[in-house]
Amino acid sequence: MQFFKICFIFFSCILFSCQSQKNSRIELARVYDSYLYLDQIPSAPHSVDSVIFVQNYINQWATQKILIKKAEFNLDRNLNYVDSLVDVYRESLLIHYYKEAMIQEYLNDFISDSLINLYYLNNIENFQLKEDIVKLNYIKIKSIAPNINFVSEKYTSLDLVDVEKLEEYCLQFAERFFLGDVDWVSWSDFAKTLPVSENLHLKDGRRFLRQNKKIELKDSIYQYFIFIQDFKLKGSSSPLDYVSSLIQKILINKKKKDLMNDIEHQLIEDALSTNNFEIYE
Repeated sequence: MQFFKICFIFFSCILFSCQSQKNSRIELARVYDSYLYLDQIPSAPHSVDSVIFVQNYINQWATQKILIKKAEFNLDRNLNYVDSLVDVYRESLLIHYYKEAMIQEYLNDFISDSLINLYYLNNIENFQLKEDIVKLNYIKIKSIAPNINFVSEKYTSLDLVDVEKLEEYCLQFAERFFLGDVDWVSWSDFAKTLPVSENLHLKDGRRFLRQNKKIELKDSIYQYFIFIQDFKLKGSSSPLDYVSSLIQKILINKKKKDLMNDIEHQLIEDALSTNNFEIYE
């Protein structure tokens, strides 16, 4: 019966909320001295029955209120400790958001290439590769593609004119490709996309990269053309362009830390000068 009473109130209020009830709030439930009102109920999602949604919301609200009441009664001796934790959490949030606001206002996050290069040189021992990486020309194309001999002739070229012509061709016919000025990629991740990846990277990848520049592979549908422009082996120093974005993040974080130290120091100085902060002997 209670459920149907709630349903009746809910739908009645929707139909007549613009009439005599404009200046009164409709009570839906009470737990001890706390009341839940109709205007506190959020809108039900489109996929959820509104009556069921209201009933569930009431039950959740009541459960929370009852638990709080029981906790206050049974943990009376610990309430001061809980209140202190709440205060600490609130203060931490305030400090965090204030610092973020100061960083947004004052931080210049531009990092020059010269600073990145200097950090790289001074910390190069921290940038050892944990895997083999490669730069490569790569084309995956169906064996039935027209004039596929053109690909075979040009995929090893780094000449800008050849690369542009090959890109035009690949845009029309290739399944996947990257050519020319490319980023470093993980060899093991790349090799997994090849039809004989087990032979290429699991058995003796280091020897393979040292001994092979051109690779042409085939499966039942595709041909794969790979030209290794450059490679770096696990344990060697990372190329600068491979870690430059990481170094940029490191330097920006250092800037943030230095900025906050400066702001905190200035806040102390200002508070001392205005007698808002005193240290007693």
